[in-house]
Amino acid sequence: MNPRFSRGHGMTTRKRLELPIEGMHCAGCVLRVERALRGVPGVERVRVDLSEAVAVLEGHPGIPLAEAVTAVAAAGYRVATRKLSFPVEGMRCAACAARVEEALRRLPGVLSAEVNLATGMARVEFVPTLVTRDGLAAAVAEAGYAAAFEPAEEPTMREAERAARRAVLAWALTLPLIVWMIPEMFLGIAWPSPFGFNLAMIALSLPVLAWAGAPTYLSAIRALRARHANMDTLIALGTGASFITGPLSFALPLANYAGVAAMIMAFHLTGRALEARARGRASRAIRELLELSPATARVVRDGREVEVPLAEVRVGDVMAVRPGERIPTDGMVVRGEAAVDESMVTGEPMPRTVRPGDEVIGATVNRDGFLLVRATRVGRDTFLAQVVRLVEEAQGAKVPIQALADRVTARFVPGILAIAAITLVLWLLAPGLMRPLLRIGAFLPWVSAGLGGLSLAIAATVSVLVIACPCALGLATPTAITVGTGLAARRGILFRSGEAVQRLKDVRVVAFDKTGTLTRGCPRVVEVVPVPPHSADEVLAIAAAAERGSEHPLARAIVEAARERGLDPEAPRGFRAVRGKGVEAELARGVALVGSARNLPDPT
Repeated sequence: MNPRFSRGHGMTTRKRLELPIEGMHCAGCVLRVERALRGVPGVERVRVDLSEAVAVLEGHPGIPLAEAVTAVAAAGYRVATRKLSFPVEGMRCAACAARVEEALRRLPGVLSAEVNLATGMARVEFVPTLVTRDGLAAAVAEAGYAAAFEPAEEPTMREAERAARRAVLAWALTLPLIVWMIPEMFLGIAWPSPFGFNLAMIALSLPVLAWAGAPTYLSAIRALRARHANMDTLIALGTGASFITGPLSFALPLANYAGVAAMIMAFHLTGRALEARARGRASRAIRELLELSPATARVVRDGREVEVPLAEVRVGDVMAVRPGERIPTDGMVVRGEAAVDESMVTGEPMPRTVRPGDEVIGATVNRDGFLLVRATRVGRDTFLAQVVRLVEEAQGAKVPIQALADRVTARFVPGILAIAAITLVLWLLAPGLMRPLLRIGAFLPWVSAGLGGLSLAIAATVSVLVIACPCALGLATPTAITVGTGLAARRGILFRSGEAVQRLKDVRVVAFDKTGTLTRGCPRVVEVVPVPPHSADEVLAIAAAAERGSEHPLARAIVEAARERGLDPEAPRGFRAVRGKGVEAELARGVALVGSARNLPDPT
């Protein structure tokens, strides 16, 4: 992609970009695209091929891809790009997400990259002729993480379970350790002996760090190999320095902080478990939307109904849908007539009557009647899939306020490491200057002025490392966006971008256009107008008795109104529903007809 061309007596590296162009139809289009691209800084040569629909740019290595794309758009055409979302494994803090994002953005051909720590997802827009999926995976791997293009089912829930198990194990060993430390801390009694006490601190702390805390240390090692620091770097340094004082205390006049290392790790793992649980709950909205579609469909093949997984349904297949079932996928009615509940799409509580030739939406409910539906859209092309994709994009997008958090967290960990190093140096080289600080915390049982200089230096340094946790800052905004858009989706509100959620706080007035429908989501009876000599309760009781066997939304509203008034409608002896008209029920006092005027006998 970057051939070398001779220039004078030396060799100069030149950049070559091959951009797929959409919308070109003639030689005039070619000229307009060439003219637009020649104005891009650094471009020395442009060749546009109409038959291949590509533009080849050659010039200096610094040709700005984004400006080339903008120039093509300004000329009235479009550079074909691809958007790809994929999980990234191994991210544990905001610094990790920033590192992956930076690695992806550096790739030639990547126009934009956003990494959401709360969902663990990366979303990339790129030019497919310049970078491939393997290239994206290699960039993520070089940063010290892994791109999982084919993730296992429900990764967030399993991650939450594993994090919870590690936290439980850590506390199971740390709580006895804390109880053991209390007499030594408050009374100066090291039971059963100083040697036995120190040995117990090491023995109980080791599994907490080595097993429960293993992912933390592995993450810190990966960050070190990639030459950057993250949240786990701070915890690994703090707990490692604390634990090493345990073995050293047998040979040096040094306080044993091995137990403190286990406590730090236990608190850290508890935070990780809560974060993993929040991410799992945040992704629940997507799962619930996907679960609206049935897992299987009955496809008519060779005159017989065959039940197949929904993923095996193809465009053109004819599906049988019985009353009460969800329509498997978007399609067109080829036979039958039924009332379809489309409230999940339109918000309308009243079902829509569909007949042959009418389009239906997957995951909507067939209230009555038998339908044969020909599939017109399947998989990622269905209406429900587009809704899911819209929610995913809104959850993965970065809002303006997050830019500030990212800038802070990018400098936070290096800053903390620098402060910790300064703290260690000051306590070692200028203990007389630092010891007066002990008087401020003298009321705390773990602050002892009688400790040696090295012990105090380690304690102060570890405190700086572990007290500063930037994860809350980096995780708060994406988690809030993810949870907020997920809750909204479950209530039928879709956000097209995460920025809309942030701007919503400034909204004071909401305007609905004339086609909008504001309803409670289900009809209800607001008034009963009887004809003398019948009373309102009598009319309502008769109507409720007749409608008891119907699943129609209006029928349920009438029955619910009768119950609210304390009426007890009788059970009908016979019942018959007449599509589009109403119901006919046989009651103790006679036959009751309930429905539209068409359901009543002609008075003439």
